[in-house]
Amino acid sequence: MKYLIYAGIVLAVLGLIGLGICIKMAGGIKRDANAGENTKDRLQTLIALNTASLGTAFIGLGLVTVGVLMS
Repeated sequence: MKYLIYAGIVLAVLGLIGLGICIKMAGGIKRDANAGENTKDRLQTLIALNTASLGTAFIGLGLVTVGVLMS
């Protein structure tokens, strides 16, 4: 079950890295708030990335939990 735990840790870390990228992107969008239509496209990209990052982190933490419970 160690492999399940390690895979979960990798996924959780990738999700956290993605959330860090989301924070940096949101800061850039906030600084350039007067860009108009470009802002809407950037926010849609940010929402997609944020959702994917949260999902990846959640699956990774779930794998870690299952691996710990099964070992």
